[in-house]
Amino acid sequence: MKTLIAILILSVASTVTAAGKRPGIILMMVDDMGRDRVSCYGAGHQTPHIDRLASQGVRYETAWCTGVCTPTRVTLLTGQYPFRHGWTRHYDVPHQGGEGLSWKKFTTVARALRDAGYATAVGGAWQINHPGQQPQALREHGFDEHCVWTGVEAGRPETEQRVRNGRIMTNGRRHTAAYNPDTVNSFLIDFIRRQKNGPFFVYYPLQLAGGPHATGPPNRNHPPEEKDALYVENVTDMDQLVGRLVAAVDTAGLRDNTLIVLTGGNSSAHAGILNDKPYRKGKGRLADQGVHVPLIVRAPFLTPGGRVSRDLVDFTDFYPTFLDLAKAERLENVILDGRSLVASLRGSEDPFEKRNWIYSQRGESRMVRDWHYILDSHGNFHDLLKDPLQQSTVSPLDKIAPGRRARLQMILDRFPKDEKAPFSGIPSESDVR
Repeated sequence: MKTLIAILILSVASTVTAAGKRPGIILMMVDDMGRDRVSCYGAGHQTPHIDRLASQGVRYETAWCTGVCTPTRVTLLTGQYPFRHGWTRHYDVPHQGGEGLSWKKFTTVARALRDAGYATAVGGAWQINHPGQQPQALREHGFDEHCVWTGVEAGRPETEQRVRNGRIMTNGRRHTAAYNPDTVNSFLIDFIRRQKNGPFFVYYPLQLAGGPHATGPPNRNHPPEEKDALYVENVTDMDQLVGRLVAAVDTAGLRDNTLIVLTGGNSSAHAGILNDKPYRKGKGRLADQGVHVPLIVRAPFLTPGGRVSRDLVDFTDFYPTFLDLAKAERLENVILDGRSLVASLRGSEDPFEKRNWIYSQRGESRMVRDWHYILDSHGNFHDLLKDPLQQSTVSPLDKIAPGRRARLQMILDRFPKDEKAPFSGIPSESDVR
C-alpha cells in the first residue's frame, strides 16, 4: 500500500513538472561541516532541522568535495574538476590578490540558469573574486542579487569580522551587520518570497560553521570563549538557519516544486563523533575522510523522500543536475565533468544512469574512489569498507583488489595536467582556510 501511495505521489508531481513549471533550486553549502556533525549520519551533535530535511528527501552516503573551501566553490560553480579550472588550493582573492574566477573564461551554473530564465541570488561567503575592486563580478557570474561577506580584504581591517559586527555587501551597498548569518538568511528568504511565481536559483554558501569562530546572535547565553565550544555553537546556529529557510519555502507554498540541496564545503575542522566512534578532523586532508561530506536532497517532484542512497556523487554533478531540471540546453564549448543526479533522485537502479567513481584533488595530489576502494596519485590504495580511515594496506588475499586498483589507476591516468591557476601567487600547502 505504501508503495502504491508513493507511486501516486510521484505520478502527480511528475504531471505538475511536465506541465512546464520549472522547479525552484536552492543550494546550501555549509562551511567546515563533515558528517561527524550531522546527527542523521550518526554524529553525536544534534541537528534536528537537517535531520527533518533528510527525512523528507534523499540522504547520500558517499559525496565528495575538494577538501578546502575556495576550490570546492569553484568546482561547484563551474562543474569542472580543479585540474581543469586551475583552482587547486585555497586562495582568498580579496586578501591575497589576483583576478580570481574569470567570468570571461568560465560560465557558472548561476549564469547558465539566469540565461535560461531563472531569477538568481547568492548569499553568504564569496572570496573567489574581490567585489570591492570588481563590483560587477557577482552579476557577471550570473547573480541578479547578492548579500555576501566578500572575504578579508587586504588593508581593510573592518572586513576581518566574519560573523558578528562584520562588513557585508548587499546589492553593491556595504554595511555592517550585527550578526552576518542572520542578515544573509533574511535576505535570501525575502528573495524567495519575491520570486515565488517564477523559477529561481539560490546559492547559499553559509559562513557558519567556518572559523574564526564567534558567538552567535546578541542577547543569547553563550558557552565559554573556547574554540571547540564556539564551533559547536556555530553548528547549532547553522542548523537553525537551515530550518528557518526551509520553513520559509514551505510556508510560501513552494515545497512541492523546489529542489533543496544541503551539503558541506569541506570536512570538519574539529574532531567529532561518528557512529559512536571518535572521528578526527579531516579538513584539508587528501583522504576520503578529508573530502567526504554530508549531502541531502529534498525534491518532492522526483521522490517522496525518506530514502538513503549509496550512489556516488561529487561536486561536479550539481551543475548538470540543475540544467536538467531547468530544461536548459548544455552550453557549447563548456566542459562539464559531472553527471546529472536526476535518475539517482528518482531511485533508478540502472547503473548506466549513474556514476561508478568520484574524484577529488588538492594541489598536485589527486584521488579517485568507487564504492569499495580508493587510490591516490601517490600510489596509496585502500579498502574503504574494511579500513575507512585508510590506516592499513590492502590484504594480499583480496583477489578483487588488483583489478579494481588497475581500473582506478586508468581513470587517474587519463586526466590532463593542471591548468594555470587563475590568480597570482600560490599559497603554501599548509594554508587550508
